Amino acid sequence: MKKRLLALYLILLMGTTFASQTVMVDPHFSPYSGSANLMTAQDLLIMGEDRLFPGGGRDSTAKVWGRAAEQFFFWSQINTMTSVTQHEIFGHGYRLRELGVTPKKYTVTPWGGATYFNVKSSFKVGDMMAVVVAGLEAEAILARDLKMEWMRRGKIDGRLAMTYTQAEQSLFWYTLITQLGRLNNDEISEGNDIDAYLKLQNASYINDDLTMGQLTRWSIFNWLDPMTFYSYYAFFYYIAEGKSWNFPMISLGENIRYLPNAKIAYAPYAPEAYLENYFTIHGEPLYFYFKGGKRSFGTGVAYDHFFQGKRGTVGFRFDGWNQGVFVTPATIEELDETGEAYRPSLNKRRWGVALSVTSTLNLNGSIALYTELGGKTSGYLPGYGLDKEVVGRVGLRFGSNSLRQKIDPQAKINSVKSNGESQ
Repeated sequence: MKKRLLALYLILLMGTTFASQTVMVDPHFSPYSGSANLMTAQDLLIMGEDRLFPGGGRDSTAKVWGRAAEQFFFWSQINTMTSVTQHEIFGHGYRLRELGVTPKKYTVTPWGGATYFNVKSSFKVGDMMAVVVAGLEAEAILARDLKMEWMRRGKIDGRLAMTYTQAEQSLFWYTLITQLGRLNNDEISEGNDIDAYLKLQNASYINDDLTMGQLTRWSIFNWLDPMTFYSYYAFFYYIAEGKSWNFPMISLGENIRYLPNAKIAYAPYAPEAYLENYFTIHGEPLYFYFKGGKRSFGTGVAYDHFFQGKRGTVGFRFDGWNQGVFVTPATIEELDETGEAYRPSLNKRRWGVALSVTSTLNLNGSIALYTELGGKTSGYLPGYGLDKEVVGRVGLRFGSNSLRQKIDPQAKINSVKSNGESQ
């Protein structure tokens, strides 16, 4: 699988010479590398379509119906498979690879997917909870990265809208479908992530009695996200107009724009609530969040353009947390034999932190070297290893985004008014 992924990266590397995206690689092929490369692959498809079929305005009813057919029968399938690929290969697959387990195979279709693997009886129950939530964790990272890219561009290409809605609302739909299956007494698949999460949580935290109804009600909060509704609008806007949609943000001054959202995420120690804050400062995105749950609280910030000069940029990513211990000596074998995986250490909490420096170094007018280098302590942080680790990612950034100049916000606004699209 690693050889195939490397081959795919080489193909993307050759294609992105003409695109405006990033090809990235890191140890174990994390959700961050998966997100960057899947977004690049989608950009290449869009670029290819626009070169084959230029023009595409709303000058005929036939073109509108053609774009509708394209959206429902082509792009919706591509977008779903993108989200499923992130979920399986860069979600479950990443966490298994990080824990030293090689997945046997993957299934990825427009209707769903699966990751097949075997673990030893000595595999820790806490590690299995991390594997179970890893697919939804990876989709959340894809949704966040796509949102930040749209904020940088100032517009949404409706052909990618379903990638965002699928990834951002995957937790809600997965939880709801599982709940409906239980209410109808349908047979729940052995590989159902939500059902497995619920069972592992209740087997480990024996006094909690977490229910599927609670998870379903909490997951509704994931709809408190303006970008989800923006994406649905952009989907139909592309059908009607044949172009991207410039979406609004809350103005906090001449150079700062803002979008909030709230969501629920499933962590190995308990569900967590997030208050996420997305800003653009001179057109560049900044991400800041608070989170908290029954056994955790934390905060974090990511800003890749803290400093910007002619040769490149320097930024940082920081996360800090206090969270419950979730990996104990309890094993899968013990769980199978007794039905419980409780240990007194599950009641303990620990502090943790992660800090990385990100940078881009312009190699020429259209290519920049991207790096992230840092470290983290032991603990759960989406997209990173469970143990303490040195963080390292490297990539190449192509196109107009590799050498970004400071933008006069008022000039950009005027450009939108006169041309209908940001430049």
